[in-house]
Amino acid sequence: MATKVIMPQGGQDITVGTVVHWLKNEGDLVKKGEVICEVETEKAVFEVEAPADGYLRRIIVKEGQETPIFSVIGIIGEKDEALNVVDIEAILAGGKKEAEGVDISKLRKKLGKGQEEVEEKASISPRAKKLAQEMGVSVSLIKGTGPGGRITEKDVLGFKEARPPAELELAGAERLDGGRKIAMTKVRKVIARKMQKSKQVIPHFYVSVNVDMTEALKFRETYDNGLEDPEQDSLSVNDLMIRACALCLEEFPQVNSSVLDEETLVLWDDINIGIAVGLESGLVVPVLENAHKLTLAQIAQQSRHLISMIREGKQASLAPGRFTISNMGMFHVDNFMAIINHPETAILAVSSTQKKVVALDENLIGIRDMMAITLSIDHRAGDGLLASRFVNKVKFHLENPKSLL
Repeated sequence: MATKVIMPQGGQDITVGTVVHWLKNEGDLVKKGEVICEVETEKAVFEVEAPADGYLRRIIVKEGQETPIFSVIGIIGEKDEALNVVDIEAILAGGKKEAEGVDISKLRKKLGKGQEEVEEKASISPRAKKLAQEMGVSVSLIKGTGPGGRITEKDVLGFKEARPPAELELAGAERLDGGRKIAMTKVRKVIARKMQKSKQVIPHFYVSVNVDMTEALKFRETYDNGLEDPEQDSLSVNDLMIRACALCLEEFPQVNSSVLDEETLVLWDDINIGIAVGLESGLVVPVLENAHKLTLAQIAQQSRHLISMIREGKQASLAPGRFTISNMGMFHVDNFMAIINHPETAILAVSSTQKKVVALDENLIGIRDMMAITLSIDHRAGDGLLASRFVNKVKFHLENPKSLL
């Protein structure tokens, strides 16, 4: 009996997807669970597995073609099995969109696997992979020059030098009088739609504090020095920030909420923290699930895994975010205010840590590592008192880093 291959949804409010690449040709033998094609939605690239053993009898949706989610993109059957011509014609005409034979739970199970179980989209050396992650380059865009097309460190560096982010964004630009017209990427379209809605419906207000990060940086150095493998398990400032926010969201549940309507506020049980990651195509926010249940070491490990997957163009989590951290510390930013990620209630903007001359106790001055953080919060869900208490408690945890253990 023929089995249909279905276009997965891969996230909330996703309506269409595009087949990026078929790994199998019509007539090829496939095994259940084997990756047979890659599809792209507005959020990420997904690997689609064969739902049954058999032969790929028909490719319905060609590479580069966009189609609604849950529509049929291919058919698997026995080698000599007669396919229902009428049925296929109906599928091609868009008459059948039901998701027969698809198990969306497989996507969630796959997202829970460790990084070592995620198949590479391209052959790449470990050192080149690490370099690409550090530089924020998607390996799917790089052409390998090593044996068998393997991507090397030289390829990563060459790609970055040859095509900086500004050029990538302007690829395919159309000349107009006095300028150039470019099409938005799918990620950029999502950002534009969501940010416009957020500013239209959420009454933002902002509260900032300056955090003395001197003790936090000492704490991180001491922590890393005690690790067996600092390269794999080291802490980042973002890990400390996630842990501090998770503790504060437990203490102030109104910040971990959503406005349901004019009369109702939902206080969420799960504390899922979004981590804003800047890519060449735009901003993506993978979600660290149940951050309040994780130790500092677990936060470091899982956040590194999430960011790695996102930079490789793969979906990292399907869990809804409840609160977001946007850290621009690596970009030498003094201060900024972030737009709330609807339907969340708040987002924390984290600026760069800089050495500054500050007033100390007993009328003394000193040089300290200072960082500005700004909370953007929905005024329907909270007021200045709540916001100031929240950011000052985050400040307390960072200035007293042993409280994060």
